[in-house]
Amino acid sequence: MSLAADLLDQAKHLAARESGRPRQASLRRAVSAAYYSLFHLIVDDAASFLARSSRLRPVVARSFEHKVIRKAAAAIGDVARRPSSNHWMQPLLDVPISAELVEVCDTFVNLQEHRHRADYDGTMRFTRVQTNGLVSDAFWAHTRWRTERTSHNARVFVLASAQLLGSR
Repeated sequence: MSLAADLLDQAKHLAARESGRPRQASLRRAVSAAYYSLFHLIVDDAASFLARSSRLRPVVARSFEHKVIRKAAAAIGDVARRPSSNHWMQPLLDVPISAELVEVCDTFVNLQEHRHRADYDGTMRFTRVQTNGLVSDAFWAHTRWRTERTSHNARVFVLASAQLLGSR
């Protein structure tokens, strides 16, 4: 199993861990694991796309930054919602952008926001329902990414995430 799949399984396990009233630590770690599962899924595929050599893939994978992937994901969502915009990424994308890729990108942004709250905001309280929803979102993003990852727009997303396209 891949790290991404293991992290998703861990998120599911932690979200369901205690019966009754779950501990915040379990719910917070579930949210974090759900985010990291999607992050690693995208980065692993991106590294495979960018570096055919298995020796180079770990080095390429380490070059990805969370905030840059988030920026690329947000850009995909922006262009999809406003196809007539003058976004720098617009000319590189095939329009319309698939709903599946937009969902993956929106889920990435949402999970990253919740992961930051889970890891750094001590006042935030997570519920099991909320946590299960986020874990479910990660599961569906995994499924949708597997169908989209070889599409032209997914490649543009990956290249933007690797800072290989630049921006204006």
